[in-house]
Amino acid sequence: MGDTPTLPSIAAAMDGILRDLRGDVRVVVVNAVHRLSAPADHKASHEAPADHKVDHRTSHEIDHRADREVGHQTGPTAGPSAGGVATGRNLATWSRVARRLSERPDLLSIAVSAGPTTGPGLALALACDLRVLTEDASLCLTEATAGRVPGLGVAGTLVDAVGYARALALCLTGRPVGARDALRLGLAALVVPRRDLDAELGRLVDRLLAVPPDISAETKALLAGARERSGIQRRAAEDDALARVLATTAGNAG
Repeated sequence: MGDTPTLPSIAAAMDGILRDLRGDVRVVVVNAVHRLSAPADHKASHEAPADHKVDHRTSHEIDHRADREVGHQTGPTAGPSAGGVATGRNLATWSRVARRLSERPDLLSIAVSAGPTTGPGLALALACDLRVLTEDASLCLTEATAGRVPGLGVAGTLVDAVGYARALALCLTGRPVGARDALRLGLAALVVPRRDLDAELGRLVDRLLAVPPDISAETKALLAGARERSGIQRRAAEDDALARVLATTAGNAG
């Protein structure tokens, strides 16, 4: 079994993996994010996830498997979120991981959750471009009730997805959002039965990889930047992107 990894060691490992990804890797799957939950979810975070095997030359899977569980300790300041995400150097590492999961237009990230997801697991899930949940999964913001505030981009992602008032209520009440509600609110791209998770995840990756790389990158960049542009700026950005794609197509045809 080996040593049980800590949240800081997981953050460092993920940071290195994402930093060193080959340029032809277009999809990253961050598996079993529910197992990076806060100490209050000790039981949920130790559930063994389905044994996903996404085997594509241009995809990469970051997995937390049964023999690599996140360690939990007793005591008021122990556990994955205490001293893992909330302190200096580790916070900087998790912030880099979150940025690496979303900042590259040519890289699509998918978070997979098969259980109650809180704390750093939820932050990673919301940092990804897409989220796939099993029907029994849920998302829960426990930071406020634990004396913390949302970090790693959680606040901005929530407001963009569900609006200010609903985001505020979710953050301050800690009310769990079930998988179906997450889908309805735009916090999940896909909700599937646990038994179908492997197959549905593979199909999603296949569909993403079927899109030409330049089209995928241009589309992600357009949508990611739309929130910060005015209506006129959005149309200009769309025109510029279309012109680049058409020029590339014409060049390839010639």
